[in-house]
Amino acid sequence: MNPDVGLTLDEAVAEVMGRLTGLDLQLVPERDRYQSVTRAINLGLRDIARELEWSYYSDLENIGTAHEGVKEIALRRSIRPRTIGDDSGRLVHPDTGETCAWFYFQPRDALHKLENRKGLWASVVRHDLFFSRRFTSGEEGLQIHIPVMRAPKMFRLPLQSEDPNADLIPVPAEVRQQYVDFDEPDLVVARAAYHYAQTDPVMQPRVQTLEAIYKDMMYSLKERDERNTDSPPQNDWNLGIEDSVNGRSSFGYGRPLADERGFFRG
Repeated sequence: MNPDVGLTLDEAVAEVMGRLTGLDLQLVPERDRYQSVTRAINLGLRDIARELEWSYYSDLENIGTAHEGVKEIALRRSIRPRTIGDDSGRLVHPDTGETCAWFYFQPRDALHKLENRKGLWASVVRHDLFFSRRFTSGEEGLQIHIPVMRAPKMFRLPLQSEDPNADLIPVPAEVRQQYVDFDEPDLVVARAAYHYAQTDPVMQPRVQTLEAIYKDMMYSLKERDERNTDSPPQNDWNLGIEDSVNGRSSFGYGRPLADERGFFRG
């Protein structure tokens, strides 16, 4: 987290209320409104985690050690492997951390086609990781790392008693000073304000405006993350037409070979 732009929970709650009311309001952490705004921030974090194919919270997970003859690895139920696009796993040396081999993910019903190949591929079925072949003696002892999609860190506040005469349970300082688990917390604030406004009848007329603000910010971040700094290389290519445009060929063909729209001229 960049401390220059990071927001603590206290700062994020104040930002949400400032966006909704235009006032610099400091809420009491033990009261219900602070708790409600915190729940909206948590909901905003979970929403953002699902954006852009869960790419915002991608991470690597060490799922165990490769042993000769093993073909299947059980995964913890709390992780979700990331198998989007060209994601791949790796076999890593336990001492040096060097990547010794890569394996790409394949659809479950296509894995059997690769059983007799020397390379390594894998498929994820629920909470099990299946490989295209068994590990060899040369892969014994290597650590298996796969990309996973972790969940964002939530803010956990102590539950308060429903008895109005009961003493309030103070919110620990380490929770209030915990940073919002996102590198652009303004997006979380915008999403939390959008969710909180839906629960307040006075603020509901601003819901569409808050949604538009959130989307504008999200699309600008998406463009920043996906923009290429350099133009991709473009290779020269030739269209191998061995006929004339009018279909008159010295080889006797009735139409250009590379043009399926032509017709035979008798």
